[in-house]
Amino acid sequence: MSMAATDRSRSEAAKQRRQDQLQRWLGSETDRTGPDGRETSSGSGTRRAKVRFAQGAVFMAACSAGDREEVAALLRQGADINHANIDGLTALHQACIDENAEMVQFLVESGSDVNRGDNEGWTPLHAAASCGFIQISKYLIEHGAHVGAVNSEGQLPLDVATEDAMERLLKGEIKKQGIDVDKARKEEERIMLQDAMAVLAGSGTLTPHPNTKATALHVAAAKGYIEVLKVLLQCGIDVDSRDIDGWTALHAAAHWGQEEVCTLLADHMCDMSAVNNVGQTPLDVADENLVDTLEELQKKQNAVSLHSKQAALSCVVR
Repeated sequence: MSMAATDRSRSEAAKQRRQDQLQRWLGSETDRTGPDGRETSSGSGTRRAKVRFAQGAVFMAACSAGDREEVAALLRQGADINHANIDGLTALHQACIDENAEMVQFLVESGSDVNRGDNEGWTPLHAAASCGFIQISKYLIEHGAHVGAVNSEGQLPLDVATEDAMERLLKGEIKKQGIDVDKARKEEERIMLQDAMAVLAGSGTLTPHPNTKATALHVAAAKGYIEVLKVLLQCGIDVDSRDIDGWTALHAAAHWGQEEVCTLLADHMCDMSAVNNVGQTPLDVADENLVDTLEELQKKQNAVSLHSKQAALSCVVR
């Protein structure tokens, strides 16, 4: 396959994955959390969280409306320029998506983080690149945006670019900066393996994502990071831990077509019948190419469970 064909294929896959991610958020229960990721269902903490959320919402709304005077006033009053909504999008992300070049410039000059990732690791440059906004992308790069930044799928802004002119711009910057794109795409996996090894050695900790509640196991499962997964399982991490939507690591692996991960999780006796918040099992959300595999793994797991019960019963009888 040619380099151009590979890039097109990667871009198409990126767009489809993004659609899947956004679709999943539409049915999530993330409206139960405040900007700090805590639930806002009761107590005095609810009022504080709602106040913070209201301030952030007002700031985001002012930015979306292009009202620079209001935005400036809110910043003087202490508004957080890097406030993110429940999906992790900041005002700068939104300005890039809206192709509001004036607001992009205003926010960057006011101190907005040009490399802040949303919940899926998309930076403002990823957003601008995927929309084909050349001038905004150039401006971001000129002001420190990393062309080698990867999202949670290991994709660079180049990988999600859909316009030829955008691809030329990003490829030119990558060459100019001497970035090893293959190394950049694998950076997240390297860091995760390093962190997992630290936990195994007793010198590190693992913290779920503050908004999605996804654990390192979810991430490794979804992306097929086998070595990371093996170390995490050695750490004794809960194989059936759930994110905010009730998805287990097996849900994630099944959905993203990670066959080897599914096998590994099944071998560690994960709950293959676990249901998420809308009653779906891993089989229900699985890639169609994995349905037969999951059914076979379920049969194998059932056989192992039956054998274990029979062995235990035999010991009792004796």
